[in-house]
Amino acid sequence: MKKLLLRLFCLALPFLLYFGAFLYFEPYDYFGLKGGAVSEDSYITRIRSFLNHPQDSIILGDSRMAHFDMALVEEVSGTAWSNLAFGGASMNESLDLFYLAAEKTDLKRCVFEVSFYTLREGDARNRMQAITTVVENPFAYLTNFNTNVDMLNEAAQRLRGIQTGATRDAGSWSEEDYVDENGTPLPYRRNLIAYAATLYANVAKPGVVPAIESETVTDGNGNVMERCTNPTALLDAMRAATPSDSTYAVNEENLTRLEELAAYCKEKGIELTFVLPPIDSALRELLVEPLGIDEPLGEVKKRLEATGAPVLDFEYEPIKTFAQEQYYDGLHLDVVHGLPEYTSFLFQEVMA
Repeated sequence: MKKLLLRLFCLALPFLLYFGAFLYFEPYDYFGLKGGAVSEDSYITRIRSFLNHPQDSIILGDSRMAHFDMALVEEVSGTAWSNLAFGGASMNESLDLFYLAAEKTDLKRCVFEVSFYTLREGDARNRMQAITTVVENPFAYLTNFNTNVDMLNEAAQRLRGIQTGATRDAGSWSEEDYVDENGTPLPYRRNLIAYAATLYANVAKPGVVPAIESETVTDGNGNVMERCTNPTALLDAMRAATPSDSTYAVNEENLTRLEELAAYCKEKGIELTFVLPPIDSALRELLVEPLGIDEPLGEVKKRLEATGAPVLDFEYEPIKTFAQEQYYDGLHLDVVHGLPEYTSFLFQEVMA
């Protein structure tokens, strides 16, 4: 019997050692034992943090809602929040996450992002079945191929002395970022022009803007980045665009789901606030206005307001604007120069 147990132990030992290493290096603090995750912006981290320590106030959206300094949010609002926003979250996923949160705790308030970009027709992504399996089933998490790859990558980097963790949208720009190929001053920073051109792929017909050309450079923070080398051609093409070049349409199914969300919150006594997040003036001038996106966006705002839920608009008819230098790219405020000011203003309005 002892020999059998010894053999079983020897057989199990490699697996025990591997899963011990997994728990030590896994970057998401899945079980809430480490006091914080390395990959703090991942959907796994966000949802597991909520499941381990649920708060009755939640934030939902994509990366534009994911990077708040939560200590500042709590200081301004006077209450603790669970931030369930994560980079790349689709509207479907944010809506489903709301109901998942509502099943787990009695919600008091919710701040929910709605944007022309996340509410566009054609973005029907919904990974919630796979997400729910991983975040609610520890065995599925331990045996998931992707999470094991993430753990091994984390282990390899830490063993090599490479600092790991979430990156933040903080820019360090040089004089060249503000001039064109010939040294002539540009109306917008090169990366803001290129970012607007990038989004054309999802809201305009093919060929409206030329391909983005770039070179690899290192910014003032030591980060490797791509700098656009044909900003003039991109500017000219986007300024020449018209509504006839647009393929943009509102996802009516998701807009209806937002109206249903508002009705659910009203019935349950949950304080819901819709937030249309800020966009840079380059994105407005070079994409939203020429493609005629303001018209459907205005209708979206009217329908959201008709639900009775407050709508804080920084996108269509902004209640507050931010300077070019406060943006990292067209959709994201710089975490140093713009996001803190926005965070304070937003949550003062939410709690007003």
